[in-house]
Amino acid sequence: MAGDEDPSFSEEEEWRRQHGYRLAGQDFGRILALSDGVFAFAMTLLVISLIVPTTIGSPPVPITTSHQLSLALLRDWGSIVGFVFAFVMIGVWWIVHNRTFQYIARYDSPLVWINMMILIQVSLMPFVMGVYNAYSGYQAAIVLFAGIQVTLGLTNALLWEYAHRRGLLKKGIPEAVTDYYTKRGLLVSVVFAISIGVSFYSAALAELCWIGIFLSMRFSTHPPEKSLPNHPPADAPPGR
Repeated sequence: MAGDEDPSFSEEEEWRRQHGYRLAGQDFGRILALSDGVFAFAMTLLVISLIVPTTIGSPPVPITTSHQLSLALLRDWGSIVGFVFAFVMIGVWWIVHNRTFQYIARYDSPLVWINMMILIQVSLMPFVMGVYNAYSGYQAAIVLFAGIQVTLGLTNALLWEYAHRRGLLKKGIPEAVTDYYTKRGLLVSVVFAISIGVSFYSAALAELCWIGIFLSMRFSTHPPEKSLPNHPPADAPPGR
């Protein structure tokens, strides 16, 4: 019946005809389901980098007492800290991804592929973390871990900038919000890029630089929520 037509569907079709993309729309269900699955799987796989100790000492001898087990666990504290840090970083990127898509109203083929670039890097995190845990203190391992954070920050900034410039964002988003999301990804990349440079001088100091990621995101920019109205944009999709 004519009265049962979905006006949003007509609007989407009109937008698709204007832009001429073969892959375009407003329903983010499958895109977000795939993205959330990749993030969740990567966070789960991180634990593989942790190995239950069975021997201690050099030459190695089997662990037979609680004291030996405690010493073995203390010896591996760096791997545990590395796992927690990597888990938190994937969680940070998931939060960034989630907040970004809250402000995107529609998608096209390039946006989907930029999102795929983000997911490729996230899926590599367990491998990168495994290398870092096995060779913590080695400059190459630090550069590998920091390098993927640099590219993730740049790719997230690219996703936001593309959506902004192509008119894919929801209506009524203040300019302060768009500036925040652009600067956020660049700040992350800058901090980790600095740590790569510092790693040529000191691996330990380079790792300390990573704390700057949280400080830069907290103090260098203002949360976008402060610039947003108390209600979502009028064209916000249901459930987002």
